[in-house]
Amino acid sequence: MPFSAPSERVVEIDPSQLRPGLFIRLPSGWMNHPFLFNQFRIHSTDQVEVIQKLGLKTVQYLPERSSTQALPRAPETARPPPPPAAPSPAQQSALEEKRQRAERAAAQRQLIAKCEKRYQSAAQQIRDVMRNVFAAPSRSVVAARELVDSVMESFAAEAGLIIHLMGDKVADDNAYFHSLNVMILSLLVGRSLGLSPDELRTLGEGALFHDIGKTRVPDAVLRNPQRNRHEEEFFRLHTLYGADIGRELQVLGPAVIEVILSHHETMDGKGYPNHLGGRQISLAARIVAITNRYDNLCNPLRQDKAVTPAEAMTLMFKSEQAHWDPDLLQRFVRALGVYPPGSLVQLSNGNLGLVVAVDHADLLRPSVMIFDPAVPRNEALIVDLATERDVKVDAVVRPTEVDPAALAYLAPRRRLSYFHGNPT
Repeated sequence: MPFSAPSERVVEIDPSQLRPGLFIRLPSGWMNHPFLFNQFRIHSTDQVEVIQKLGLKTVQYLPERSSTQALPRAPETARPPPPPAAPSPAQQSALEEKRQRAERAAAQRQLIAKCEKRYQSAAQQIRDVMRNVFAAPSRSVVAARELVDSVMESFAAEAGLIIHLMGDKVADDNAYFHSLNVMILSLLVGRSLGLSPDELRTLGEGALFHDIGKTRVPDAVLRNPQRNRHEEEFFRLHTLYGADIGRELQVLGPAVIEVILSHHETMDGKGYPNHLGGRQISLAARIVAITNRYDNLCNPLRQDKAVTPAEAMTLMFKSEQAHWDPDLLQRFVRALGVYPPGSLVQLSNGNLGLVVAVDHADLLRPSVMIFDPAVPRNEALIVDLATERDVKVDAVVRPTEVDPAALAYLAPRRRLSYFHGNPT
């Protein structure tokens, strides 16, 4: 059933009616109980006893998310609830661990904020490069190489690389962010291949300039998501225009120009402009073809046509598998994770979350921002599933399956943009 559907029932019950298998919400502050979440499925009688000692008058019970029904209410439960019991040593330890989790969540939010600043700076650099590339090609390409080098250096310095989802405020609908996304994602794949610094620079430059030929395509064609055959043929000329521009600038190397020319070629020879196939396409162009397609699926001209990160991965694997180099596609999935940033996921304890970061050390256990209406959104709990081994991702959830209140709280980004950070 849809997660947190508008019709979902919430029933107030007495704590004496609790039993394992019930999915509950605690009407209490997060630090007033020893559990990691305010809402969860009860797994043991020990958890029931802890909840019953919290001194709560009622507990919210969600029948549709429970695997059993609440116990009948006995007449004697009408008595006032007992005062909260003093926390046991085990509960005190759990509360202290929660305080440490809260500190880690705050540190995670600070890291993401730091990444967003770096992303904004990189996007501004790309703006400057693209605006000045024709008037001052040498200076612009030097600036582009400096940006590529700075990303490469940070990749090399961060052994535990984490890919973060960027906020709406750092992304818009122009080409600068697409170029930055494609460059970041391409360098991630190149890094996994162990490419040399020179090969990575070529890859980064090619990814950054891959769409430069679109400057010679009218906006009426570029921004038309329903191009007719003649308009599509005109649009596809951007690869040839881009290669021409690359040669005219006289500062881009032949390998970079090859990426610009061939980033729409596919392994089955059905791409364009030259219908190349397999290893006829350079390694760098094969990488950029994958990252460009992924970003276009997640960030199309019409946002109502956008697919989720997991859907984009599935489409590329199942329906378009013949288009892409299989080894590079596998590496791309490993770079972004099984649950890429921006994915809505349901956890094994019934909670809904938004994947905000992926740690390459454990791709099945991303960092997830938890939906909890009892916690202000700017203080939302971010759980690193790599350290919370009792909870895992059960399923990817589509935005249409989520209650509007939960969707507004988690706010999957209008655009999906990524950057990287150091976990330490």
